[in-house]
Amino acid sequence: MLGALGASTGFTLLTQLMLPPAFLHFYGIRMYGEWIVLAGTLSYLGTLNFGITTYASNELTMLHKRGDMVQYRKVQGSTLALLLGMVAIGLLITSSVFVLPLAKLLHLSAITPGDVTLTAFFLGMQMLVNIVAGYYNNLFMVLEHSHRGLMWGVARYFGATLACFTLILFRADFRLLALGQFAAVSVIALASVFDLKRLMGTLPLGLAGVDWETAVKTLKPSGMFAMILGQQILTYQLPVNILQWILGPSVVVLFSTSRTVLSSARQLLSPITNAIAPEITFSYANRDMKKMLYIFHQSERIVFAGIPIANLGAFLFAPIIVRVWLHRPALFDLSTYALMALISSAISMREHKQFFQFATNVHKRLSVIVLCANLTMVACSVPLLMEFGLYGFLFAWLASEVTQMGLIYLENRKLFEEDPSITFMPVLKLTAVMLVSLPVCMIALRFALQRSLGAVAIVAVTCELALIAESFFVFGLRDAWTEFAGKMRGRVRPAQG
Repeated sequence: MLGALGASTGFTLLTQLMLPPAFLHFYGIRMYGEWIVLAGTLSYLGTLNFGITTYASNELTMLHKRGDMVQYRKVQGSTLALLLGMVAIGLLITSSVFVLPLAKLLHLSAITPGDVTLTAFFLGMQMLVNIVAGYYNNLFMVLEHSHRGLMWGVARYFGATLACFTLILFRADFRLLALGQFAAVSVIALASVFDLKRLMGTLPLGLAGVDWETAVKTLKPSGMFAMILGQQILTYQLPVNILQWILGPSVVVLFSTSRTVLSSARQLLSPITNAIAPEITFSYANRDMKKMLYIFHQSERIVFAGIPIANLGAFLFAPIIVRVWLHRPALFDLSTYALMALISSAISMREHKQFFQFATNVHKRLSVIVLCANLTMVACSVPLLMEFGLYGFLFAWLASEVTQMGLIYLENRKLFEEDPSITFMPVLKLTAVMLVSLPVCMIALRFALQRSLGAVAIVAVTCELALIAESFFVFGLRDAWTEFAGKMRGRVRPAQG
């Protein structure tokens, strides 16, 4: 499992790094900024998933583990019916691009209105295919083959990226880029469904078990997941539109680039978090709270130790990455990337904590916390953007993530029935490490930037080694990793046979 997650992380990083330099080289900052705005707008359709995919995979896994196949068939058929209903609504929304003045609404001037319409349509169709494919890919967890579903999801993402990259090399217009992505995603999605059917045997995958009473009961917990998953819209897609309206495409590219660099750092931590998610679900299904508590503490030590190493490391190497990767050193701004490093660290903490609520379907209060915090952030960010520019939005985002992380930690305590071993001490340790280390890194990096790229490399390597040593001793990294990885390998190996 860890090996599969590591491989998927590598492919994910590769896909994130492929497109931006190609877009900037062949189309320029302005057109790339407008592509980001258009693609981000159509990604709103992802919320039509309504959390059904996550709820279904968790619930079906627990039902299968408990042997309740009657309820399994009802939940599977009912959740699929709900999802297909949402996709039908999405198809109507996607078709509306033919009558809406989308270019005018999104302030797009570098792309012709006709190209905007067709590009938006194919991007929308791609999102709808991804919704259905995501549902089926998550069902691999029922048979304890989560890694297989994960790899199919990565294959879909990478296939779309590869198709787009190839077409960019021929300077194809945006309509063809979107069509190429849609075709690639559709073919890979079909292949993944056939693979799942082969493994599932007699377990149902269709609509035979539809029960509308079960479907209605599913709406509330699935809707709670939708509120959580909607944070991607509220913290990225919607801000991209706001930035476009207020500050223009150049700032959109700066924001998107800095976010990509720092999200790549979080991808290095994702194999740990993704590995524990199915383990949490299996343990909760077996009512093994002792094992869940063990997973909580050991994974916390490892993830928290990795957060400053990964996020501050990405910040330190960002000037080199931007120059070598994009050949546009002007897209590095010290303060923007420093704030993004803090935000990314807070997101890493929050994602680790929310997985325990997510994977057990104990997420009602979590969904309210996430939605309210992000709505407040968006509302506050507009006046802050107008007054302080991009920095205003980043400060609002940071405040939102810190607040969410603290409240979700309290939800973790409730999940574990107020176990006294769960305290804020690891959070306080990590906060102290970040508050001490980031200013030092900023001072050292500012000094190096005034000299040469070689000086930046020396400073980055030196500071990164210091961060590794700091985290190693503060969090006791070696013992925690050895014990945790050994147990995880022992747990998942039989499932891979």
